[in-house]
Amino acid sequence: MSENETVEPRAASTPKPFGLADLFTADKPVLIAIALNAVVLFLLAFDELAFDPILEVLDYAFTTYFVIEAALKLHTAGVSGYFRERWNRFDFVVVLLSLPSYVVLFVELPDLSFLLLLRLARVMKFFRFIRFVPNMPELVAGARRAIQASAFVVLAFFIFNFVVALVSCHLFHTDAPEHFGNPVVSFYSIFKVFTVEGWYEIPDAITENASSGFAFFTRAYFMVIVVSGGIFGLSLVNAIFVDEMLRNENDLIEKRIDELHAKLDALLAATSARGALVVGDAVEPAREGRSSRPSDAPPPGDE
Repeated sequence: MSENETVEPRAASTPKPFGLADLFTADKPVLIAIALNAVVLFLLAFDELAFDPILEVLDYAFTTYFVIEAALKLHTAGVSGYFRERWNRFDFVVVLLSLPSYVVLFVELPDLSFLLLLRLARVMKFFRFIRFVPNMPELVAGARRAIQASAFVVLAFFIFNFVVALVSCHLFHTDAPEHFGNPVVSFYSIFKVFTVEGWYEIPDAITENASSGFAFFTRAYFMVIVVSGGIFGLSLVNAIFVDEMLRNENDLIEKRIDELHAKLDALLAATSARGALVVGDAVEPAREGRSSRPSDAPPPGDE
């Protein structure tokens, strides 16, 4: 570099300006759009506002916004890059399910049941809010582990429910046909008993006009069902599920504790080595002094 040349100062990096595409792809505008669309869908659920033209236009506008968002992200990241991310696949499916709502703009639907189905499909857009929940990947991973770990316990619980439902159907189908008229209804009734919420209503309905002995047997029977299935059964399923949900956090805590122990051991080893070195440095001059004194010299006290 010659003497006449000067070094120009490097320009400070400036933040990227907020462009029009960012209005459709940035997280904050998308989150605001999802929240506002949820408010519109909430209002459309009222009968008096179900066909409000302003709310209808707003909902179609939000649907169009999400379609443009997906198209811009596809164009920017490419097909393979876009679908490589799980949340993008989830967003794409949700937007795809909301597209049939455009049908009512071009086709008159005399069947209101199909119109209700389209309205239900566009409510799916609100599920996009899930991706903005903090630590959502960790929660999903924990839920996946919990489901895998508790699958056999849940299966055993439903088998127990099925067996008890069949026994109850044979015992009480004449006394309470509304609860045990067939195995399907009996299965649902026993599941309600397992939840413990209002479990006493079923045995009370059975024993309303029964003899004292049959009433005692019925109440004891349902008490055993509540304790075995409702208290112990569901508690076991919940305990396994929660334990697996928190296992990742427990593993992280154990890892940090192990790292702390390793640092303490290294610190103690370094402190011990430094102490031995200091003692060695103090002893070495004394040894050198004794070795430098003449062997025939009298001790200091004999002079």
